[in-house]
Amino acid sequence: MYREGYLVKCGRNAYDPPQLLFCVFEDGVVKYFSDKGGLVVGELEMAGHVTKVRVEKMTAGKFPHRFTVSAAEVVRVEGRRMKLGEPRVTEFAAPTNDLMKEWANSLHLWRRMNWKENVKFFDASSELSQAEEYETLQLQMHTLKTVRGRAISGPSFRKPFVNIMHGQPSPTIKKLRQMIMHTGSAACTSTA
Repeated sequence: MYREGYLVKCGRNAYDPPQLLFCVFEDGVVKYFSDKGGLVVGELEMAGHVTKVRVEKMTAGKFPHRFTVSAAEVVRVEGRRMKLGEPRVTEFAAPTNDLMKEWANSLHLWRRMNWKENVKFFDASSELSQAEEYETLQLQMHTLKTVRGRAISGPSFRKPFVNIMHGQPSPTIKKLRQMIMHTGSAACTSTA
């Protein structure tokens, strides 16, 4: 089974920014590239692992059309599969709901469908070119950044407390209240 297209690899925590990647799924391995024909950024191996694929509910402040893949390495001991560690959970976001279902089903059913070429699970699903996928995901990333309040670049997002660590005194509660009151009153009077 082979599938390729653009996906957003969501960060594991609030300080890990999402990445827009070109993903290729073939022979039980999802490889992430920086761009189509670009450098390999990472991979998710599914062969020799117990995998679970789950579609995530829509949540405010997160990407729509998300799904998670958890993979735990296993070894066979006397006919039984034993996990060698905790599962590695990777969260992806697709451009559309139909593409999310296609990716999730491909990853979930890859052992059964591995010998088939160009498997399409849903006949009525809409077709997007890879350029349209890329544009849609870029728009979703931009929208998500502005919904959170402001656009934050990756390096500054990873270091939120740099100013505090370098000697900037933190405000007292009284000063903080004054700052809030001042910005609130300025916002009310500035709409003339």
